[in-house]
Amino acid sequence: MDTQFLYIHRLSMVAIGLWPYHRTMLVQLQCSVFSLTLISFIIFQLTTFLTTEWTLDFFVEILSTSLYLLLWVIQYNSFWINMHVVKRLLENLQYICSELKDENEIAIIKRYEHIAKHIAIGLILLLMCVLFIFTLLPFVPRIFGIFFLVNKSEPHRNMYMRTEYFVDQEKYFYSILLHLYAALYIVGGILIGTGILMTGYSSYFCGLFNIASYRIEQAMRINSDDIINRMNKREIDKKISHAVDIHRIAYECNEAFLHNFEGTYFLIIMILVICLSLNLYGIFRTVCFVYRMEDFVKYFGFAGGILGCSLAGNYMGQAITDHYYYIFSSAYNVRWYVAPVRVQRLILFLLQKGTKPYNMKYGLYAASLETFATLLSASLSYFTLLCSIQK
Repeated sequence: MDTQFLYIHRLSMVAIGLWPYHRTMLVQLQCSVFSLTLISFIIFQLTTFLTTEWTLDFFVEILSTSLYLLLWVIQYNSFWINMHVVKRLLENLQYICSELKDENEIAIIKRYEHIAKHIAIGLILLLMCVLFIFTLLPFVPRIFGIFFLVNKSEPHRNMYMRTEYFVDQEKYFYSILLHLYAALYIVGGILIGTGILMTGYSSYFCGLFNIASYRIEQAMRINSDDIINRMNKREIDKKISHAVDIHRIAYECNEAFLHNFEGTYFLIIMILVICLSLNLYGIFRTVCFVYRMEDFVKYFGFAGGILGCSLAGNYMGQAITDHYYYIFSSAYNVRWYVAPVRVQRLILFLLQKGTKPYNMKYGLYAASLETFATLLSASLSYFTLLCSIQK
């Protein structure tokens, strides 16, 4: 069984230097340059605190962008550090799929492959549109000056991300703009590369859990007269053990990934809540007081990106949790009462294990749609606090 859908994922990971194979010195240099580019842009944003009067609006403007970039710096370096985990997980999944022989099981995993492939293509096309808009944004006031109140003697004001390089920003406008574009495109690459890879992994986990459920159902498709046959008893035991094995392997692979990225994603989630609150406040301030289209596009784009990534991550966690329980619901619904006593005991063991709650946890955070609603509620609470301070 060949994981052909990973071809798209491999290209995206190679582009940002995070593909776990062929780790040459050139690739290591690429990772260093990407990481330093993002960190340097964050630093040049924070240096504005040295030259600008501090106000609430100024804090929101700077931190909403710098924290958003910081999210992807953390994401990028966490994958860089845990490259061995990504490689081992990929090899395990490829090995599991290569062992599938049943045509129906292969059809199940292929269906989840197609889902991951379509999601990857959709995300890439969406990101290309977003990056195209952000690329044109600094030049829109120059082309359509009637849309914005721009002082032509100060073209650096068209920069929708404020920075301080301690140089003449009008003279070095295009050099600064190049730094901005480099940071944005690196962030886009990280978002797509790591995002669709995790989507692919999640699709595989869901597919493997579904195969475990399918094996349980197939094992119990017997007639009451057939259970007397000793060979049939052995065949049922064998099929149930195979179902439990693939369920256990998928569970262990998922837990290994969670264990290595637990601290990283817990930190990302905390920053994400704060960053979303700041960008929501930026949207409110821009619409009600400032009326700057470039600022609105920036805040709206960042807020939409945060909401989209958070929803996608929690939805994947919810999907994995739901598929995890498929084997237990299948064991409950099959004709267990016509099976041999030994098989009934195995099914009882499965049902007891299914009573224990399972979630994809990052520290105290469990990925689910309910938790996404909680995070959104927390962000709205901080947004309300910022609005009350402004008043």
